[in-house]
Amino acid sequence: MATIDKPQITVSEQKHVLLVSPLTFSYHITIAETLSAMGYKVTWWNDRVTEATWYKLLLRFFPKTIALLSEYHFKKIIKTLDSKAISHVLIIKGEGLSAKTVSRIREAYQLASMGLYLWDGAENLKTVHSKLSYFDSIATFDPHDALSFGWTYRPLFWRKVSRSIEKYTPNYDWCFIGTVHSDRHKIIHRLRQQHSKQFKSYVFAYFQSPLVLFMRKLIDFTLWFSPKETISTNPMPAIEVAKIVAQSYAVLDIEHPKQRGFTMRTIETLMAEKKLITTNKHIFDSNLFHPSRVLIIDRQNPIIASEFFNESFVKIPEQLKNYYSCENWVSELLQLQDSAKQAIG
Repeated sequence: MATIDKPQITVSEQKHVLLVSPLTFSYHITIAETLSAMGYKVTWWNDRVTEATWYKLLLRFFPKTIALLSEYHFKKIIKTLDSKAISHVLIIKGEGLSAKTVSRIREAYQLASMGLYLWDGAENLKTVHSKLSYFDSIATFDPHDALSFGWTYRPLFWRKVSRSIEKYTPNYDWCFIGTVHSDRHKIIHRLRQQHSKQFKSYVFAYFQSPLVLFMRKLIDFTLWFSPKETISTNPMPAIEVAKIVAQSYAVLDIEHPKQRGFTMRTIETLMAEKKLITTNKHIFDSNLFHPSRVLIIDRQNPIIASEFFNESFVKIPEQLKNYYSCENWVSELLQLQDSAKQAIG
């Protein structure tokens, strides 16, 4: 992450952000560190009571069943913060929060502006609409959801890692490193079948637990044909991900079928000046698109033209890099919810 000069702010003037988000790799750390570098005091809460597999499964498929446990947990921790000290509440996704819990947070920190940011498609979040009335502002990474529901469209950000990784010599034509869901592995399998002899690939398919991997194997036969070293139930550290990306000409991105927004992988790949191979057709209308940088493939019949690797990468303008920075992203979200709260009165 780029170094940001921290403004000189006295303790009495310092604003306090309550950040509530999932423990998704280390993105919450990036956001918290960025806020801190901008002069804010930050408190982070996991929006889930536990990271146990059983809890995640119940949360996704039976959210009402798990709501009571979540409400009991948050009722206790809400009392640990001075209600008058919080200036901003920023909730990201909030899948682990019931409407009652969001209501309690709203009531506890009445002086604070409160915003919701969704980095998942609304179709994947069964209870999201029951919580919306408690927020001053709602923003999403999904352009389709923004248009459909009147929310603010704001793409995700990128994290800057050590530039020493750029010294690596490319060893792979394309790589995929990410969580396996929906039809992701089927598409990877099709690509391997189409181009196993033509292109060299690196795949790191992550599953949240052995149980999740076992259950996925029951519905996705392609996993039985995947080399063992390409499957893991332990996440890859961010610096290791960066090293593999540095050794690849292109990165494969497969969005969830119920999403249209650009994943973090999409933005970080292009900012690292690596080519992107993606199934997300919506990137064609994005300010990130250029045929030298992005190849859109079909989910059912993914084909990579060798010419794509031969064309020189047209660099991303500095203005766009700044727009997609974490600092710009979080500044825009906080300003959005502040403005909305002031307008409400």
